Amino acid sequence: MKGWVLALILSELLCVSWIDIRIKKISNWWFLVHVAIFMIFYFLDPITYSLTMSTFFFPIGFLVIGFGLFWVGIMGAGDSKFLASFFLMIPSGFHLLMFEKLLYSTLTVGFVMLSFKIARDFRVIKAYALSTYWRGIVSSIRSRFSYAPVILLAWLMFGSEVWK
Repeated sequence: MKGWVLALILSELLCVSWIDIRIKKISNWWFLVHVAIFMIFYFLDPITYSLTMSTFFFPIGFLVIGFGLFWVGIMGAGDSKFLASFFLMIPSGFHLLMFEKLLYSTLTVGFVMLSFKIARDFRVIKAYALSTYWRGIVSSIRSRFSYAPVILLAWLMFGSEVWK
């Protein structure tokens, strides 16, 4: 993967992460920006950025799974669309590696945030658990966090492995 592509995507993720932290929302415009960037990459390097099914496997998967996660209230709609279109900018040969890094960063950040939430509200959660009020437990530990910084963390791990 070319260094300028890594830097371009890193600068975008820094910007989107900052916006996501400040306003807790990822605009739907990023989807269009990613599609436009993909088309530019396709015309610049049609071998690396091809219009094959393997190019669209992860983006379509993120849209489908993201819709399900949005439907149950786990992930925002903008997050899933951003993630799906984000994978268009990554050559398909690197999708699995980036997905692995994304999985690691999501589980790590989620576990840390869950641990802090449990530690902070331990008495309330314990009371809910003893009274078997499961909805109270879920509402106590549920949190909405900005997902773009998690993607940024995954990108940094990905970049450190690819850029050797």
